[in-house]
Amino acid sequence: SLVSVDEAHCISQWGQDFRASYLKIADFIDTLPHRPVVAAFTATATAEVQQDIIRLLRLIDPMCNVTGFDRPNLFFDVQSPKNKMSVLLNLLQERKEKNGIIYCATRASVERICQHLCDHAGLDESTRRSNQNAFQFDRKNVMVATNAFGMGIDKSNVNFVIHYNMPKSLEAYYQEAGRAGRDGEPA
Repeated sequence: SLVSVDEAHCISQWGQDFRASYLKIADFIDTLPHRPVVAAFTATATAEVQQDIIRLLRLIDPMCNVTGFDRPNLFFDVQSPKNKMSVLLNLLQERKEKNGIIYCATRASVERICQHLCDHAGLDESTRRSNQNAFQFDRKNVMVATNAFGMGIDKSNVNFVIHYNMPKSLEAYYQEAGRAGRDGEPA
């Protein structure tokens, strides 16, 4: 009786890169004997993305509910350090008991930053491989990743997000930064 699409912005952007199945949702709905109510949810949708969701899901007279974007528990700071790695290590040292995500623009950047942090922390290859699972279940507190990481991750206790490289758009920045502070605590 209901098809619910979470992370619906993937229908319009990002999803084509690593979640191609989002582009098949409307066709799936068309195969059902009766079109059910279709609900689409996202924390990040510009007016253009909202229109893409409506068009691509073939929503009929949709009710759109857009809530505020203000998250008073989030603190934003912009830095332009000469030595990014040194500043990153200091930021992590200050937050060593906190959970956080470091976003990089490319997989190559992720590998380079992760390798540097692992060398700095003395971690071996097998430890690095298990880090994503360990982060999800609070056995590790820092994840280095591209913007693909975090989609669908239901982790309320992310205390900080560091963008080692700037995202491609303000919407992407807000989507990624918004993974912090979901528990309402200062982040």
